[in-house]
Amino acid sequence: MRPAGRVGPGFVAVLTLAYIGAFIAFVPLLSLIVPLQAQALAPGDKVGLLSLVSLWGALTASVANLAAGWASDRTRGRFGRRRPWILAGLAGVILAYGLIAAAPSPLTLLAGVMTFQFAFNLMFAPLTAILADVVPDVQKGRVAAFLGLGAPMGAAGGVLISLPPFGGPAARLTILGVLVVACVVPLVLSWREPPGSSPHRREAGPPAARALLSIDFGFAWASRFCLQIAASVVNAYMLFYLSDHARYAEQFPGSTVESGLARLIALSTLLVVVSGFVGGLASDRLGRRKLFIVVASVLLGFGLMIFAFWPQWPGPLVGYAFYGVGFGLYTTVDVALVAQILPSRRDTARDLGIMNLTNTLPAVLAPVLALTALGADRQDWPMLMGLSAGIAVVGGLAVLGVRRVR
Repeated sequence: MRPAGRVGPGFVAVLTLAYIGAFIAFVPLLSLIVPLQAQALAPGDKVGLLSLVSLWGALTASVANLAAGWASDRTRGRFGRRRPWILAGLAGVILAYGLIAAAPSPLTLLAGVMTFQFAFNLMFAPLTAILADVVPDVQKGRVAAFLGLGAPMGAAGGVLISLPPFGGPAARLTILGVLVVACVVPLVLSWREPPGSSPHRREAGPPAARALLSIDFGFAWASRFCLQIAASVVNAYMLFYLSDHARYAEQFPGSTVESGLARLIALSTLLVVVSGFVGGLASDRLGRRKLFIVVASVLLGFGLMIFAFWPQWPGPLVGYAFYGVGFGLYTTVDVALVAQILPSRRDTARDLGIMNLTNTLPAVLAPVLALTALGADRQDWPMLMGLSAGIAVVGGLAVLGVRRVR
């Protein structure tokens, strides 16, 4: 028998599968399909269109995540407070896929991405609250390691849809839709969420303790904000980096740039999984989170510096290896740390919505950073990658301000 209050392997399995589905929903879309659609609809200024779509999509995501988190915290009913929102968001994601696949103009692509971001965050905000709702602190690192499979499996979805049978946006989005539904529905059907508060929802203690948690929350927010700026640059612009700076098609005649990106993502996926599990389990065992995040930021930043100054093959391969290890280590341990320092146990999804601004606001700033750093000719990739590396390291150091978690 497991100790009272601990979650079992069945729950961890369906929650992990739902996380995988969530990342499959957005990673291939935003890193591959939307850039290719931008290139097809605006070949003369693909970076400009992608930046515009990314910016408005991120603004939509910011508002939707906060609203969905606040609403799900206050939802009461026999189906629980998280599941109805997850299901509604899932339906909206499928609708948005259809809009994006059929987009005939830049304006309709923008509308499709904004619709997707709204629907996706209706689903994602309550989903991310479940770790803090249900999982005790002593299991958070271990469970977060499994949830960390979401990012690499989402990237693997990008590898899958880059295969020859899925040659257009409609086919690619159809297979993504099937995968997302298959991953998320088991949690909705099997998890018997209580209609009220979860057994782990206790306030942090006296006002002084809650104030310290709020300060810790601020440092954790700043740390994730910086690291996610770097990640947003890689997610949104790596296809164009390989095309315009690394000259992948020239180095490998007969290969497409998207197939090259898929190979790099496949390597990164493996490394993210391994480093995420090692980091999650080790941080639980040692009772330390911050050291792992600092190390992760240095590794991630080093990978970006390789992108900046070593575009010839195998430079991008080496850079993606360091980036993958750093990203996997960071995402797993950071999720566990944040779940421990939420200021209000009654408003988990709302507070996680505020924390989620560290995902959406960087997606707003990344296009601004890219357009500024790349210059008028959109070619100064060393400047963009170097700035992103510095921002990532600053983010790692910011977590040292957290006091209630080692």
